Amino acid sequence: MIPNITPDTAGFSASRLDRVSNWLEQQVASRRLAGCSVLIGRKGGVVHYNHDGMADIDQNKPFTRDTIVRIYSMTKPITGVALMILVERGKINLLDPVEKYIPEFKNTKVYDKKSKSFIDLDRSITLLDLATHSSGLTYSFVDKGKIKEIYEQEKIYPYYVQDNIFTTASFEKAYKNVCSFSEKVASLPLVHQPGQKWTYSIGMDILGCVIERASKTKFSLFLQENIFDPLEMKDTFFQVPENKTYRMTNLYGHKKGFKEYGISLPKEIKAQKQKLVLVDDRNNSFFYQKPSIEDGGSGLVSSASDYLKFATMLLNKGSLKGKKILGEEYFNIMVSNQVEKKAKPFKFDPFGMGVTVGIALDAKKMRLKRGNNSFFWGGAASTDFWVDPSNEIVFVNMSQSLGSPEILNKIEKLVYKSIGF
Repeated sequence: MIPNITPDTAGFSASRLDRVSNWLEQQVASRRLAGCSVLIGRKGGVVHYNHDGMADIDQNKPFTRDTIVRIYSMTKPITGVALMILVERGKINLLDPVEKYIPEFKNTKVYDKKSKSFIDLDRSITLLDLATHSSGLTYSFVDKGKIKEIYEQEKIYPYYVQDNIFTTASFEKAYKNVCSFSEKVASLPLVHQPGQKWTYSIGMDILGCVIERASKTKFSLFLQENIFDPLEMKDTFFQVPENKTYRMTNLYGHKKGFKEYGISLPKEIKAQKQKLVLVDDRNNSFFYQKPSIEDGGSGLVSSASDYLKFATMLLNKGSLKGKKILGEEYFNIMVSNQVEKKAKPFKFDPFGMGVTVGIALDAKKMRLKRGNNSFFWGGAASTDFWVDPSNEIVFVNMSQSLGSPEILNKIEKLVYKSIGF
């Protein structure tokens, strides 16, 4: 556990930090969020913590610091650290072609929208392409055309939820493991040539197979032995253990946010007055099943306390409490911009892309209060984290509301207005 310290010892105003709590209370009261847990770290300790709202609204179960949540895409930076561990050990190179580990990618095609035909690759997809969302892979809920149709036909869903919302049937992932999933993906076309542009994608799921084959260790076991155990992350899993299910939260969806994922609400749910709709019940969650695909892009659950340890390790350039997870040289590669302008997110100059993390190259132009070269990522259920090395700040927000209105910018402003008083 990272110790609590008083805000003033870390250069914060306690009274101003209370504004973060007050504002989050308002978001819960207005049902923008069901519940949340926020941790702010600086100078080696937790300077602010608050939780508000419910992990289960109907059963009146509070959301706490140790509530276990679906972190979805906040799984990606963990996969990125695992990848860089193997780079440091000389097992892989970021410029290796993916086909070196998954030979089927040698024959992958690209769908050309103009000719409506399948064309050859200009070059091989690299591991760096996968890690920076510049491979030409996509998500079924991102693409709106031909590839979406193909992904849906072939059940290219490594994750839980998007493809089974509002069904009552027991859900199982469609492939027997992450490598059989990856081999199938290799047989399907890309949405563009590797390196041509930035497209949010299942690249980190494919990296799970690469990590397995390069390390000769099951992906989940590699994470356990090299990241979770050394950092004492005892609440981070692909499958929630039976003795911890009582700490799991419901997953809700905000009615206004379903369109983002291409999901149409049933008429009976549209007619309901409440803003939040139950999507995955904590009493019988999909995450209690043993997953066939250990999904490095969105498959983990965790808690605010656990993820703070991971984020603090990153603030410390790869180490925590004397335990080195990643050497500083390789940490620096991970959190440095690795893509050219055409492959940056939204082709936006101030926004860089490191290995599985976004980089605020020019925070002011991104309308952020954090320092330049801060790095960050978030998850679909309103979870977020950032690490700000120049101000020595770590921020972790856990919630469980799929598609809720954006709240992060407001929290960030309140956090940075609390410094130096």
